[in-house]
Amino acid sequence: MSSETKICQNCKNDFIIEPDDFSFYEKIKVPSPTFCPDCREQRRLSFRNERVFYKRICDLCRENVVSRVSPDKKYKMYCTKCWYSDKWDFYSYGKEYDFSRPFFAQWKELFFSVPHISINNTNCINSEWVNQETDDKNCYMNVGGLKNEDSAHNTYEVFGKNCFDNYFILNCDYCSNNIHTERCYQTHYSNECYDCINTISSYDCHNCNDVIGCAGLRNKKYNIFNQQYSKEDYEQFLKEHPFSSDIGLKWWREKSVPVWNNSPHRENSIFKSVNSTGNNLSECNNAINCWESTKLEYCKNFFISGWVKDSYDISCYGAGELNYECAHGGGAYDSKFLLFCLSNDMLKKMTINNAEYSASISSSSNCFGCVGVREGEYVILNKKYTKEEYQELLPKIIKHMSDMPYIDSKGRVYKYGEFFPAEFSPFGYNETTTPEILPLTKEEAKNNGFIWSDYVSDIKYEFSDYNIPDDIKDVKDDILEKVLKCEITGKAYKIIPMELSFYRKVNLPIPRIGPNERHNLRIKILLPRKLYDRNCNFCNKEINTPYSKDRTEIVYCEKCYQKEVY
Repeated sequence: MSSETKICQNCKNDFIIEPDDFSFYEKIKVPSPTFCPDCREQRRLSFRNERVFYKRICDLCRENVVSRVSPDKKYKMYCTKCWYSDKWDFYSYGKEYDFSRPFFAQWKELFFSVPHISINNTNCINSEWVNQETDDKNCYMNVGGLKNEDSAHNTYEVFGKNCFDNYFILNCDYCSNNIHTERCYQTHYSNECYDCINTISSYDCHNCNDVIGCAGLRNKKYNIFNQQYSKEDYEQFLKEHPFSSDIGLKWWREKSVPVWNNSPHRENSIFKSVNSTGNNLSECNNAINCWESTKLEYCKNFFISGWVKDSYDISCYGAGELNYECAHGGGAYDSKFLLFCLSNDMLKKMTINNAEYSASISSSSNCFGCVGVREGEYVILNKKYTKEEYQELLPKIIKHMSDMPYIDSKGRVYKYGEFFPAEFSPFGYNETTTPEILPLTKEEAKNNGFIWSDYVSDIKYEFSDYNIPDDIKDVKDDILEKVLKCEITGKAYKIIPMELSFYRKVNLPIPRIGPNERHNLRIKILLPRKLYDRNCNFCNKEINTPYSKDRTEIVYCEKCYQKEVY
């Protein structure tokens, strides 16, 4: 079978379907897509409100709880405790399939009639303010992570303890303000560092102890700005230039910039992987166009996912096999078009099997077009059938989806094989993570068929008459009572007790910027999810890298990088 060039019905750009793609679609019995990979990704992420939280009344117990759902939204919302309870029956919302109407129109009605869960997390203890998290303990404002303790303000933290303000970290302890770090202890304001201890403002350092302002180091100790020091001279330098003050930390970070810029950057950050493309990948085999993921095998078009095999088009997902167009969950086998569906323990077993076009289901199999079903089997639109009835009805529905497709407000056609229309999202485009990849104005978003949230909280904060001391040693406990003003946005934020305790222990100054803006600054540092053609700065070989030609970094091909750095 040869490749085929198609025109995306959304952006109107060409995209190519390769022979291997056709083989995958045939294996899972779906037609080839009509949206290009980028538009498919944008559509999936338009359903993901990750970090915009509100206070809203649970529509069942009437308690005021933390919620992803703003108070102005008309659909029902239950708090986590009520949603997982037996106080309501998801089967009571079941519908008989109506062959006179498009499937997607029927599913939308079901989706907005079944109560939505306030916060999407599983098995979390004393962690009311976390979202898309599993097995957390004593965490606050963590999103997209797994098995963390005593941590706050992290995005995609996995197996972490005592960590604050990081993006995509794994197996770290007492770390803060890092991007893409693994197995580190007391490492701060650093990027792409692995197996490091007592490391600050460093880039691409591996197995290093006591290094500050360094880049490209391997197995080093007592280095400052890539210069070797004795232990005594190193400690004396730190006494003369403490990083415990805001002024001192800024000095360190400014002095680190030329060191980082003069260090070779590898063409792609791909580790222990075979035949894989994208960036920030580890332990992958045949992972094509995949980004910020681990342990993928024969996968394509992935973002922030791990422990998945033989799957295509996945966003923010953990554990799965033979999955297609799934987002914001995990633990499924031979399943397609899933939203917010979770296994009870995603890393140990998959408890969702043969499910399609479903949202917020768990421990279920043979479900089609369901919402909120738990431990269900042979269910369509939340109506239970016998095995024989299910197997007879399902092919008719799939055929009907193509015979009577759904057409959205922009004229885009949705037959069997397409993910949910973006106009079905329960969140505004500006509430989701999508603007981090593709920022749009309100007018642009609505013109493209996305929802927009105009909700503004009526809560007013009176800022405290308080100046944050420059050095952490001068910060008293009374800061916990103060309403601080972000130096960038002017918005209110507060310091929480475990945050203060953390900064005292690691001897770093209190942040002057609110947590959301700190996250936004980290996002701006990330490389684009796109590969460009350019040449190695050493051997001039052509390479495919997320560093475009107009960037100033020194970029080496993998071979030259290995010679220079290792």
